[in-house]
Amino acid sequence: MQPCLALLAAAALRLAHGAECGALPPADAPPGASFTWQSLAPGEAAPAPASYRIGVWGDSLTSARNFFDAALQASGVSRSAVLPSFIQAGMGVPGLALPLKASCASPSWHTAYAYRAKAEPPAFAPGLVSMAASSPGATLALDFRFPRADTRVRQLDILYDKAAPEGSLLLAVSVDGQEEQPIPLSRASGGVLRIAPPAPMARLRLRLVSGQIRLHGFLPRYAAAPGMVLDTLSIPGALLRGWQQVDPGLLPAMPAYDLVVLQYGTNEGASPAFDPAGYAAYLRASLARVRQLQPKARCILIGPPDRGVTGTSAADPMKYSVIHRRIAGTQNQVGAEFGCAFWDWQGQTGGPGTALRWARASPPLMQPDLTHMTAQGYEVSGRMFARSHRFTIAQH
Repeated sequence: MQPCLALLAAAALRLAHGAECGALPPADAPPGASFTWQSLAPGEAAPAPASYRIGVWGDSLTSARNFFDAALQASGVSRSAVLPSFIQAGMGVPGLALPLKASCASPSWHTAYAYRAKAEPPAFAPGLVSMAASSPGATLALDFRFPRADTRVRQLDILYDKAAPEGSLLLAVSVDGQEEQPIPLSRASGGVLRIAPPAPMARLRLRLVSGQIRLHGFLPRYAAAPGMVLDTLSIPGALLRGWQQVDPGLLPAMPAYDLVVLQYGTNEGASPAFDPAGYAAYLRASLARVRQLQPKARCILIGPPDRGVTGTSAADPMKYSVIHRRIAGTQNQVGAEFGCAFWDWQGQTGGPGTALRWARASPPLMQPDLTHMTAQGYEVSGRMFARSHRFTIAQH
């Protein structure tokens, strides 16, 4: 860095200590040399290598880890041997369980969701969520010690872009609690910020000093390469149409997954006037986009589980059960057109009326809203999914 630029950056660091992200657990890392960093083009992002890659997209029913943790265990795969290659920029999203020991973001970060967007052209990475900040002091932190306490990251690629491509942008980044290092990105229009610590790191903290930034995701490369990659990119409230907002230019080297799992339907079925024909057209358009981005992956659609009715709408207790049967039938038929297998969550767990029966089970397998399952319910479902003749994680 040029001397004058370094002095300006240091002065800005002292002036921009705004809202702080809450403290993460200590990393117990000894002091050492500062990390190195590079600004790279999007095509130079480096997803972690693995012999088998699974990508999962869906809504709140798979945004927690219970379902797929149980599926992995039932398939004889140790959860500790599975790591992500893409971590969503979704710190602070309610109900989103990121594959991290801990994470936090100060309130000045603003979250955008692909399924809500109507941008043209598309503007999201495969994580289907992004975080933007323009207030000095906006901070986020990640603790990578998951699923094992000794998990460490030897390189981290951060996908970002700038609202003003030619505008100024200065970040301050620290690794494992060491002194912050200024990172001026004013001359970069956006792409990849690569952080390479001298020794594999447990924690990273990023703070906006000046300018505007939008984060799209994090690509960690671990000290010990995983035998399997599992990227669970589900988001509470999501709809399959979010795939229409994926911009391949944000991650030209989007991993070629061996298996793509799409779990949607509950939120689509909540429409007051569900239209089966309209849903079939919507599904075809969305799956065409999936296949454009993942042409060779094995594909499985997971239909919506059963859903009950509560409150004043209970006069028609089977309303959503019937809609979910229609969605399941459409997914089965349309999915086959795109080479996708289908797993009937509602049918496999008991068919229409299951939501109420599971809510009355001991222990309960369905929450009182008759839409979301309990942790035990997701685990039971995950084991059923793994045992299905259409799907075996251990096939690789």
